[in-house]
Amino acid sequence: MRIAGLLCAWTVLVMAQNPLARKADPFVGTFQGDGVTLEMAPSGGDYAGKLSFQGQTFPAAMKASGAIASGSFDFNGQSFAFTLTRDDDGFLLASAGTVYHLERKASAAPAAPPAPAVPVVPAAAPAGSIVGSWRNATGAARFNADGTGVVDGTPGRYQIRGNQLTMTGAQGQATVQFEVLGDVLTLTVNGLAVSLNRVREETGEGSIHTELVGKWCWITVTTANQGAGESSRCITLAGNGTYTRVGESDSYNPNGGAAAQSADSGTWTATETSLTTHSRAGKTTTYRLEKRNHPKNARDPMIVLDGQAYVTAYSKPPW
Repeated sequence: MRIAGLLCAWTVLVMAQNPLARKADPFVGTFQGDGVTLEMAPSGGDYAGKLSFQGQTFPAAMKASGAIASGSFDFNGQSFAFTLTRDDDGFLLASAGTVYHLERKASAAPAAPPAPAVPVVPAAAPAGSIVGSWRNATGAARFNADGTGVVDGTPGRYQIRGNQLTMTGAQGQATVQFEVLGDVLTLTVNGLAVSLNRVREETGEGSIHTELVGKWCWITVTTANQGAGESSRCITLAGNGTYTRVGESDSYNPNGGAAAQSADSGTWTATETSLTTHSRAGKTTTYRLEKRNHPKNARDPMIVLDGQAYVTAYSKPPW
């Protein structure tokens, strides 16, 4: 069970507890990324809005079928097709053989209710404190000393009263029971419990973590009336501290096809919460690292880098 799925308060529990709450439409809103902005609103059972690219804005419309929406935008009297597909950490917009990674633009969060008079969590984290980073096989959480926190990448605020943990996020507020015993945090709501282990963070860029050694890949396939495409990104982490990264994309349409490749290599180190790469081109990149199992194939481990999930390409035990 994912942590956010159990805590719920951070993202969806308040809506789930209210039978009158309406489920948010995944294709309504503003999506941005890779220089593209897509704004969509309901329109007669479908969607209508606009697509902006390179300083120009075009009228757009689409209709959804499951996790994929197919649409088109108009430019100089011509109609160009695109697809919008839900991904692990956002959306993929594909058009004319090119794939753009978009993320939903968060709406302004409602003002948090006045804080009750409860003790503030101290900056120092004594034994039994919830402050710190926690992780299990399906998710991760961090509770900061200033009352802020992040659960599976979703930010919010929290307060503690006895053994009650009250969390406030963009979707509302709810309270769950918690207990810290040594390096294990247990959260319970509606009789369901989930345990997380404390993450002992290393200083600096860390070291070679042998559990990360292997090949990890992200792959997506898009189809549309006017063509299809496939994109992949793989990173191979070697036990000697070197890495290689390869990206490929292929697209096809009635007028032909196109292919593109990219490659990178260098050295890597990791901590429990980060992965740092030093490319031979001189660029250093530090990613936020999470270890999760595949949501459908639970025996397949993944590494999540800045929210992008990479699944093991070889047989490896789950986290």
